[in-house]
Amino acid sequence: MEISIRRASADDLPAIVEILNHGIKTRHSVGYFSAQTVPDMQDWFKIHLDKRFPLFLAETENKTTGWISMSPYRKGREAFNRTGEISAYIHEEYQRCGIGQILLDYMLAFAKASGFKTILAVVFNRNLASIQLLEKNKFEKLGFIPEVAEIDGVILNHLFYGTRI
Repeated sequence: MEISIRRASADDLPAIVEILNHGIKTRHSVGYFSAQTVPDMQDWFKIHLDKRFPLFLAETENKTTGWISMSPYRKGREAFNRTGEISAYIHEEYQRCGIGQILLDYMLAFAKASGFKTILAVVFNRNLASIQLLEKNKFEKLGFIPEVAEIDGVILNHLFYGTRI
């Protein structure tokens, strides 16, 4: 399976939202309760048109199979300009195919070349696939917020992972 990576454009938003909505259905990877729409995600997407905070897509045979984004950490506070927060989602039909690793490698290379020093990821404690990927890539658990969310009666913790690059 050949995988290519490229920066997302406005035309990609429907595919990005489709993949996010699968994450919502899993009930352990994102805090939304209901599916998002393209209009719901427009403001979020605009942040990622900034060259410093991109959204990269993985494609296989012209199909979007996953994405990773870099967001500002504590937006507007200059002291955090060298810190970014990443989020990644993989299409349900392409999970466990190595796409998450390829996207993470690509984003970390981008971050290093762009002068970032610290990369953070915030995940629910039930999101085992993301936790395994982060730990495999030498992200350390830096902290957690206990019982910060509840989805379908299940209480979840937020885990903070980070790495220096």
